[in-house]
Amino acid sequence: MIKPSETLKKFLNYSFAEVDRAKQEAIKNGYQIIDLGVGDPSDPMYDGIIEGLKVGAEKHARTGYPPYIGHEELRVAIAEWLKRRFGIDVDSNKQIVITSGSKEAIFHFPMAFLNQEDKVLIPSIGYPPYRSGTMFAGGIPVYYSIKESNGFLPNLEELEFLFQKYRPKIMWLNYPNNPTTAIAGIDFYQELIALARKYDVILASDEAYIDIYYDVKPVSILQASNDWSNLIAFHSLSKRNNATGLRVGFVVGGEEIVKYFAALKTQMDSGVANVLQEGALRAFKDDNHAEKMRQIYAKRRALLKEALESKGIRCYSFATIYIWAKTGNSVAFTKKLLNLDPKNRIGINVTPGKLLALDEDENDADQFVRFALVANDEHIKLASEIIKEKL
Repeated sequence: MIKPSETLKKFLNYSFAEVDRAKQEAIKNGYQIIDLGVGDPSDPMYDGIIEGLKVGAEKHARTGYPPYIGHEELRVAIAEWLKRRFGIDVDSNKQIVITSGSKEAIFHFPMAFLNQEDKVLIPSIGYPPYRSGTMFAGGIPVYYSIKESNGFLPNLEELEFLFQKYRPKIMWLNYPNNPTTAIAGIDFYQELIALARKYDVILASDEAYIDIYYDVKPVSILQASNDWSNLIAFHSLSKRNNATGLRVGFVVGGEEIVKYFAALKTQMDSGVANVLQEGALRAFKDDNHAEKMRQIYAKRRALLKEALESKGIRCYSFATIYIWAKTGNSVAFTKKLLNLDPKNRIGINVTPGKLLALDEDENDADQFVRFALVANDEHIKLASEIIKEKL
């Protein structure tokens, strides 16, 4: 009998099964579902990427395997973007590696640094690959809290206790944060960096949402120090340019960390496809599309946030493509939205916070649901009207 590995067995259960059953039942009953659950943008990919793909298909028809760390032209364009966006200077040859989006980079990164049963600090609510990548690399996740009472930032005293007790190799953090939308500031990063250096911890900063913001422009952890020896940031075009299907991102950080990650990649893959890198090149040379997307999401955010707040629901939406809404019992609220307008057979799909809790003992997440602002303007408007009228 063929059996999966013991590690894979831990990830075979579909945590969204209960909500998915309710969604499928609503569809079976003839409901139109406005899907605000999965954070997959429905707007068109940046047209500059499409033009780049056309050029790349011809340009690279006979060029063979791509470089493991990515084409120099793309790495230089990213370094120039990092300078424009964050005011930081980056060596494109030693501090940048092109990746197949940020998910694969996040999943594989621990393999470069962990030995069996090494510990990794992971937020109690967040992106599943922080946990799965750690476990497949033989590491042990240790969770830290991100609570509403602390602005969804880690408590530094708690972190020092965990650093002392577990001596972790890596700490994952994610700001702007999915799902809470919180933004971290320079002062927080500086304190965290000092603490992590004291205990020799690599800070791995997932910055996939850093170009989707509203009132406050988020900073990168790399702006908080001139010493990047224990710092690495993960970036992606998926949300910035509606390019989830392109699968292009990059890592940037300290030379030693990037060097070992690049060495790992030579064992894992043969680089990101040449044609995809040509598309990404156009995206990093044009900042206008990101600004247009911020305006689109701001409009949708205002409509949906106003509707929810009219019902007395507290909403957090500082950045990202999400609204983190405090509703109480997240699974029950999600099921209610799926059947909110029985007369017109229209339901709204969202993600219950309970299912975004990486730590099984995390309880705060169950008080929230995540609305993704990814449906088109017409559907966001319709969802807002139904919430005002029916909720």
